[in-house]
Amino acid sequence: MDAERTTSGRRVKLAAYDALRAGRPGMFVNPPGAAYEILLDPADQERAYESTARRMAARGLPAHYADIGVVYSDPYFTLVRDAVRFRTGDLGTYVRVVPQGDADGAAVLPVLADGRIVLLRQFRHAARAWHWEIPRGFGDPGERGTQTARRELFEELGMPVGELVHLGPLHSDTGLKAGTDQLYLARLEGTEIRSEPGAGPRAEGIDAYRAVSPDAFRALLTEHRITDAYTLAAYALASARGLLTG
Repeated sequence: MDAERTTSGRRVKLAAYDALRAGRPGMFVNPPGAAYEILLDPADQERAYESTARRMAARGLPAHYADIGVVYSDPYFTLVRDAVRFRTGDLGTYVRVVPQGDADGAAVLPVLADGRIVLLRQFRHAARAWHWEIPRGFGDPGERGTQTARRELFEELGMPVGELVHLGPLHSDTGLKAGTDQLYLARLEGTEIRSEPGAGPRAEGIDAYRAVSPDAFRALLTEHRITDAYTLAAYALASARGLLTG
C-alpha cells in the first residue's frame, strides 16, 4: 500500500509539472551550452529519479526527496524539482522556486521631493528579523511592472507618485528563484510621510517608516543595517544612473 501511494504521489507531481510546462514553456528551455540540461523524456526522468533516490538513501533520507515535478504549490510559489543532466553526464535533480503566474514582481525606491529616501521597517518571516527596506510585492495576474510598482507603493506608503523611473530587472536569487522582478525609482509628491503605518501595512509586518538623506542611507549601508537584496540593488542602479542627489 505504501509503495502504491508513493507511486501515485509521484504521478501527481509529474502531471502537475507537465501542466506547468504546457502553460509556461519558456521556463523549461535549454539554451545552448546550458550547464544543467532539463530532461523531459519520461525514461530520462525516471533514471534521474533513481540516481537521486539512491543518493538520498545513502544519506538516510526518504526516497520521495528525489521526486520529480511540482513538489509543493501555494498561491504565491511553486516548488519544482527538475530532472537534469549535469555537465559531467550524470543525471540527477535540481530544485527551483517558481512564482505563480507570469507577472513580474516589483520593488520601488521611494524618493521624496527633498531627495530623502523612504524606508519601511518590516518583519520578514524567512529571516526571523526586522529589516529596513523598500516597498515590494508580487505582480497580480495581468499586471505590468509599473502597475505593480504603483499599487505596492500606495498600499504600503499611501502616497501619490509624481514620476516612476524603471531602473531595470533583478534576478534576486539565481541559485533558487526563477522569474524576474522589476526595479523602479518613484519620485513622490511632497516631503512628508505618514507618522505610522495603517492597518493594512501593519498586517503585512510593517511597523515604521523612515525618510533618510542619501548620505544617511550610505551610512546605514556601511553599518550593515540594510541587507535586503531589493533595496541594495535598487539603490545601486539609481546611484549608477545619477538619479540620487546628496
